[in-house]
Amino acid sequence: MPKRSHDSGEDAALMARALRWIEPFSHWPHARLEQVLKSARLERYRRRTQVLAHDRGRREVLAVVSGCLEVSSMSAHGRKYVNALLGPGQVAPLVRLLQDVPLPYDYHAHEDSVIIHLPSDAMLAAMDAEPILWRDVARLALKRQRLSVATLQGQMLGSVRRRLAATLLNLTEYYGRQREADLSLRLRLSQHDLAAMLGLSRQTINKELGAFVEAGVIALRYRHISVLDTEQLRQIASSD
Repeated sequence: MPKRSHDSGEDAALMARALRWIEPFSHWPHARLEQVLKSARLERYRRRTQVLAHDRGRREVLAVVSGCLEVSSMSAHGRKYVNALLGPGQVAPLVRLLQDVPLPYDYHAHEDSVIIHLPSDAMLAAMDAEPILWRDVARLALKRQRLSVATLQGQMLGSVRRRLAATLLNLTEYYGRQREADLSLRLRLSQHDLAAMLGLSRQTINKELGAFVEAGVIALRYRHISVLDTEQLRQIASSD
């Protein structure tokens, strides 16, 4: 279950501030943001809590204020696939702006998270009233499509080593924190999580991570990865 929300006035102020730096809302006029916020709500989730648990088909866009949102699905045999880990400033799923579209993914708080729930109908009404607002949504959707195509191409054509390197690079882009000697991920990430993201076994991921450690590319601690050589990791990710 979500954590109890704070004072409604504080939540409203937090949502208004947060949407100002969350794509695609950062350029929206104040009046349109206010229009959407009237029906929005703020929820606080503990780690591993399912989001939209009681209504998986509810047409809401989820905007991450803090923490991390896991987008995943489960096969009939219980095998989990993690499609994405979305951090602060990211939104999902844009497909819920459409009606009568199958919704194959579930959403969980990968970390303790604060998430804004934005009803799709309210967003559509605001964008239809001011069609230029569709531009930023379209740009974000095209970026997601490009990433999805690149990911699919990597899964079909890339080696495990290359795919793992590319995944770590993508994660550092969103969650990297530069320290004196490394680029540390501000994200609890287990080998099981990486295996689910790449559709591989935990044993395979363990072997490849071990090779990266031996090569001095990364350092491992419990649920924590530090990138020691970003350039070498980038070379691996772009290799044939």
